Amino acid sequence: MTVPPARRRRLPWRRLLTGLALLLVIGACVAAVIARQQIVRPPTLPQPEIIVVPVERGTLSETVEVNGALEPRDRARVSFPAGARVAEVLVARGDEVAEGAVLARLETRDLDLKVASARAELDQAQQTLDKLLAGPTEADLAQAAAAVARARANLAADSQSVQPLDVEVARARRDSARQRLADLERGLAPDDLRSAEAGLLSAQEALTQARISLETTRDSASRAKTNAAQALEQGVQELERVQRAYSDAFWDWDFVQRTGRHPTEKIVDESGVARNRELEDREVEAFRRAFADAGVNLRNAEQSVQNLSEAYEQAREDEVREIQAAERAVAAAERDVAEAQRTFDTARTRGVEAALLEARQAVAEAERAYVELVDNPERPARRAELEAALLEAIAAEEQLKAGPDPVELARARTALEQARAALAEAEAELDAATLRAPIAGTITDISLKPGTLTTADDAIAIADLRGFLIRGQVTEQDVARVAAGQQVLVSVDSVPGESFTGELLLVGDLPSESGQQDPGGGFGMPFPSGALGGLYPVEIALQVSDERLRVGMATTASIQILSIEDTLIIPLQAVEYGPEGPQVRLASGTGPDGQPTGELVPVELGVTSGDRVQVLGGINEGDSIILPTLPPMEGPPGFVGG
Repeated sequence: MTVPPARRRRLPWRRLLTGLALLLVIGACVAAVIARQQIVRPPTLPQPEIIVVPVERGTLSETVEVNGALEPRDRARVSFPAGARVAEVLVARGDEVAEGAVLARLETRDLDLKVASARAELDQAQQTLDKLLAGPTEADLAQAAAAVARARANLAADSQSVQPLDVEVARARRDSARQRLADLERGLAPDDLRSAEAGLLSAQEALTQARISLETTRDSASRAKTNAAQALEQGVQELERVQRAYSDAFWDWDFVQRTGRHPTEKIVDESGVARNRELEDREVEAFRRAFADAGVNLRNAEQSVQNLSEAYEQAREDEVREIQAAERAVAAAERDVAEAQRTFDTARTRGVEAALLEARQAVAEAERAYVELVDNPERPARRAELEAALLEAIAAEEQLKAGPDPVELARARTALEQARAALAEAEAELDAATLRAPIAGTITDISLKPGTLTTADDAIAIADLRGFLIRGQVTEQDVARVAAGQQVLVSVDSVPGESFTGELLLVGDLPSESGQQDPGGGFGMPFPSGALGGLYPVEIALQVSDERLRVGMATTASIQILSIEDTLIIPLQAVEYGPEGPQVRLASGTGPDGQPTGELVPVELGVTSGDRVQVLGGINEGDSIILPTLPPMEGPPGFVGG
């Protein structure tokens, strides 16, 4: 078969392209093999460089540096409430003031009136409570006793008028009057004038004796009652005196228990403030014994007043009873005289009609008196009323003797506490009207002006410039190695080349919230707040009086945390750790290659500071040890590390 001409022309080009592609594939494979051999071939390791160092004796020390700035040792800012009118300002900027010094005052007229009013209310509440606690006064008890005595006397008088004996007497007089009238009506007129006259004289003499006895009884009973009343009054006065003594002892002992100071004696302390004197143990015991003795005296006085009051009541009852008996005897004698007089008159006149008329009148009076005693319908109601009045008087007296009502006492105590709270509040407001320096120092700023109303920004600033304070932070690795009281060397950037001695005042127990270390190693990884350690706050006191130092100057404080003098020291890099513990390679000669040779010896190590460590045993001063080091790594040609 004959090939067409056109196909024969394209055949050489196709073969050429196929050959070129094959050559390219073979070249790529060869290049890959060469590159792999070049990359995978291990580099030549550098030979270690051996250094021999001597074992030396020296000082092993370490310090912690704290950066900060000079601040006042102490500062304060005091102010009045907003809207108060300033009366006077007693200091100026730059003045030195002591702690407690008065800086300024407000107008206190209204506050003084409020304190006076609160104190008056407290006094009134105290008096009300004291009156309830002290019980009824002598006048109250006497008034209650008098009411009981009157009620008993009224009931006794009413009871005496209805005694069976009085009824029998009234009946006998009625019967005698009837018999006399009957005798006169039968014509038996009296004719023995001498007998009637003798009866009249005898009745008059009996009346005189009854009246004398009445006066004597009144005098003796009144005298006994007066003596009892005077004794009761003296007892009440003594009780009031003892109550006052007990109240004084009570409040003195209460003050001593709470404060341990004398209630009244004051002394002036170093700051010029008057304070109550502190008591010794024997003085405290004396106040306690005084309080206990006052309680015993109070109970004795109260019992004495109780006994005297009962004696006085008995004297009053005896007076009423004896006088009433004497008065009844006088009344009976007067009736006998009147009867004897009528008998005598009848016998003397021998007037039958007159005697009959008089006898009829006597019968009518006797009948009326008898009916009054026996048949009066109002008497039971009257007696019940008198008995109720007596019970009410007795109940009122018992209530006075029993003491104050618990509800009234609780109200009085509540009112007293409220009055005390009101007084304390008023005094606090008055005290707040005087602005005092909370610290000793220098006035650095004043915005108060006399006669103006205060605002929220008005204040007086005080700074203690007698020394400086430096606040800084230490890491968690160093916080356990520093302690309050350590000496500190402080350098000030503004005073180069000089150091000042300070003292470490405070080492914080907790890390600062604003000084937490990054637990992610600085890569910004998220961790909970305070997860791993932190920076702990420290405060350093700098007590210097150097005019070159000013508040705000930058400082660096060096705290020495380690100082061991005259000890063996070697580089920490020389220590190797084997099965038996730390070892060092002690230099013993030179090898064929010119490098130092040595042997491993065990050592006892002490404190480590940075790249140096203390040696306690195993090697001696002057020995030489081998310190292996490596030279910098070099990569192959064209290799870029990292």
